[in-house]
Amino acid sequence: MMNGTSQLTRREFGFLALAQSARRKPNILFILIDDFGWNGLSCYGNKDAATPNIDRLAAQGMRFTAAYAEPQCSPTRAALLSGQYGARTGVFKVIHEKEPENTYLTIPAPNLAMQPSMATLASDLRAAGYSTGIFGKWHIADQYAAADVRDRDGGRYFHNYGFDFSSPVSEKMYAADKAVTALTDDTIAFIERNAGRPWFAYLAHFTTHTRLAAPKDLVDKYAAKGYKRTSSPVARFSERPTAEYLAMVEHLDNETGRLLAKVDANTVIVFTADNGGLSRMASMLPLREGKGAPYEGGTRVPLIVRWPGKTKPGSTCATPVHTIDHYPTLMDIASAKPARKLDGISMTPLLEGKAIRREALFWYTPTYTLMYGRTPCSWMRAGDWKLIHWYGDYLAPQGYTPDFTPYGKLQTGPRWELYNLREDPGEQKDLARERPEKLTELRRMLEVWWKETGARAPTLNPSFDRGKWPSPRGPRA
Repeated sequence: MMNGTSQLTRREFGFLALAQSARRKPNILFILIDDFGWNGLSCYGNKDAATPNIDRLAAQGMRFTAAYAEPQCSPTRAALLSGQYGARTGVFKVIHEKEPENTYLTIPAPNLAMQPSMATLASDLRAAGYSTGIFGKWHIADQYAAADVRDRDGGRYFHNYGFDFSSPVSEKMYAADKAVTALTDDTIAFIERNAGRPWFAYLAHFTTHTRLAAPKDLVDKYAAKGYKRTSSPVARFSERPTAEYLAMVEHLDNETGRLLAKVDANTVIVFTADNGGLSRMASMLPLREGKGAPYEGGTRVPLIVRWPGKTKPGSTCATPVHTIDHYPTLMDIASAKPARKLDGISMTPLLEGKAIRREALFWYTPTYTLMYGRTPCSWMRAGDWKLIHWYGDYLAPQGYTPDFTPYGKLQTGPRWELYNLREDPGEQKDLARERPEKLTELRRMLEVWWKETGARAPTLNPSFDRGKWPSPRGPRA
């Protein structure tokens, strides 16, 4: 006697397979680009380089117009994998970036290595039945690239962080294109090996971070169009955008298209970046400044999410969201629960065309990153309003030049700046004096958040020597 399954017709069996596939948890492909500004894609306004493959992803899903990250790399990656603000985790600065000497303020001690007990996104997904893989940049603990630490702890380094697989590919192994093709190859291989179960692939590209590097034929293509060839691999403001940078963007789009062709309809895809674009590499206009800065150009990033059956094709969302929101969103997608309380809010209602309720978004960067003209500060966005607090010193805006040669006069004393982003997205008109009641309202909210998260303020440095105040020269990455 034949069993029930074998008695099904081929057509019925096909329908059953489709139904079973539909019930299976969605695969998750998370693509994180390095130093890629909010307007880096042609679907966000880039008129110098076309990105048809990633634009197609936006046409199939939802494009966010007010998505935010941290202003630099390590804090964003820590926020993604922890679902918590840097004020809470202590990862509020680039882990290998040294603070300058002789500063007016002494910064709070940072956490320079996020432990597995804090970076639990992959662990929670693995507990929910996912095969998990990491590809490319790491930079929240120990080393820059995942490949550099994958063999530690007897090969279980990333297992401790919840990853079943880590790519052996590093940027230095494929410097000619910053390993874009090799990382894409490894991600595709991981997807193919795990076709029978749900998977989570975290692809963290090294591009478009300097040093500028892309396939020669693409560089030649843009040079032939009249774009300058870069005279410095770490980019010059006066040359932007160069043939090398635009070639990097096109190469990224080409390889992303090859990757997207390998995923099935049961895959949620997230495409975003770790911070605003580097100002000397590409313009963030009409937004102010770029990577490293507390202004919109430093933290606004592209975000595209495709979730078949959930996101309306070609839709856009203007609701402000933050990197911390990815963790709870992916938990919802995986029908899983996080191991601990998260600071983020799930974006799944937004992806379904509904609203979310949130009082404000917050940032905490009590550090000196003089290459970007930043001194210790903290800021927030509530609705259309943005408040920036400089803890005790700041650089006079007229002293800031894109190639950092040199900085202007150091101003001491705390400072508050207030902007209405709906009326002034470029943050050109400080309303702190005109709207004291709004400043007071937001200041109280920020102070409550500081207390709730344990954010520590910098302290005065009794050894500060104004006569030896640093004046760095030359471009930095």
